[in-house]
Amino acid sequence: MNTLPPGPEHLGLIDTLRSSFGSPASVIRRLAAEHGDPFRVGTLNGPITFLGNPAAIRAIYTADPETFEPFGVDVTEPIFGRTSVVVSTGPRHRRDRKLLGAPFAPAAAKSYAAVVAEVAREAASQWMPCQPFSMLETTQAIALDVVIRVVFGVNGEARIRFVRAAVLDLIHAMNPLILVMPAIRRPLGGFGPWARMLRARAALDALLIEEIRALRASVEDRSDVLGLMLKARYEGGEGLSEQEVLDQLRALLFAGHETTAVTLAWAFYWLHREPDTLARVLAELDALGPDASLDKLLGLPYLEAVCLETLRIVPPVVNVGRVPRKPFALLDYIIPPGEALIPSPLLVHVREDLYPEPERFRPTRFLEREFSPFEFIPFGGGSRRCLGATLAMLEMKVVLAIVLREYQLRLASTAPMEHVQRGITMGPQGRVPMMLEGRRVQRRPRAGGACLARVSAIR
Repeated sequence: MNTLPPGPEHLGLIDTLRSSFGSPASVIRRLAAEHGDPFRVGTLNGPITFLGNPAAIRAIYTADPETFEPFGVDVTEPIFGRTSVVVSTGPRHRRDRKLLGAPFAPAAAKSYAAVVAEVAREAASQWMPCQPFSMLETTQAIALDVVIRVVFGVNGEARIRFVRAAVLDLIHAMNPLILVMPAIRRPLGGFGPWARMLRARAALDALLIEEIRALRASVEDRSDVLGLMLKARYEGGEGLSEQEVLDQLRALLFAGHETTAVTLAWAFYWLHREPDTLARVLAELDALGPDASLDKLLGLPYLEAVCLETLRIVPPVVNVGRVPRKPFALLDYIIPPGEALIPSPLLVHVREDLYPEPERFRPTRFLEREFSPFEFIPFGGGSRRCLGATLAMLEMKVVLAIVLREYQLRLASTAPMEHVQRGITMGPQGRVPMMLEGRRVQRRPRAGGACLARVSAIR
């Protein structure tokens, strides 16, 4: 048995910069083509083995969870803290996943659909006919308000605006350099990116503490995620501490806001680049009639396939890894303890044997066959699969259904959109400029645009 997978000893400077701040897909796929899958490469974070081989992914996702530590805990600590389910390990991780299962179970997620639809309609009502707008900014606003209302449980427009401002302050204060360069995490007398982030985090935490304490002091039976989280109890009868709740809420904010926003923006982009695909979605929506319930919209198979294909071709999270605690057998190799393993959707999602014509946006592939949890991994897998996957899928389907059947849109720019690194997520390079042509009254969009393209301001 070979000791280590093949690969370069060091990742070059250009490839390091491209992977960290640009588009890592071309780097990862080139190295896999040159060295095989899996391959091992030296990086600033130590040697990492990347893999897109379903057999290797199976070996990781089905291993005893105690085999691994999560990858990059020190890097993401400003976002996820030290107690959230995203980074916890061992018995704590298992008990927290069990505790947090109820707020994200399918029945609970479905109860949030009406709120998601309301948020989507509010956002779309801001568009002006024949005026270009940024679809990415729209989907970010939708995803943020869904987190505030569905996860945090904040009610009342004034309070929502207050919390929204605090969340945006923290998001804007999360300088990427804080993540990739822990050495700069210094107060510096209250100046600099670390100090700004700490102030923004403290301000949001103060608002969330108010929500937590008010809810604990009330007798209100709430079904939002925070309400269900505070009601949940471990087997010994105790619940989460205030700090633990804060860490979980912040983790849910960052794990569920930008990821859903960029995926939705991509879905609108791809649908409006592929008129036949858009026409089929609209036909499926129209067949239900204008008064279709949200339950029926959520059950549409082609609409779901569009969401899955978007997650396949442009996955929002690509570097979720495991670090073995002891030597780990991976196919014909032995991975040393402390070296990261990354099951990469950038590799497995473009395998020709699984996804013919992988660069083509073709949702029907998800109607033609079912992919295993080792072949399709946008939400990770195994014991660390994303808890919010069901809610994310519901949010995508509801927003797409509401917007597509009520509004006629088109891309304001036909330029190709690159899939690039955006902090801890990947998303479109640019704002995804689109144009509202009007309320939709036809079953199919018009072949030509009804508006003059005024797009230079948002490119």
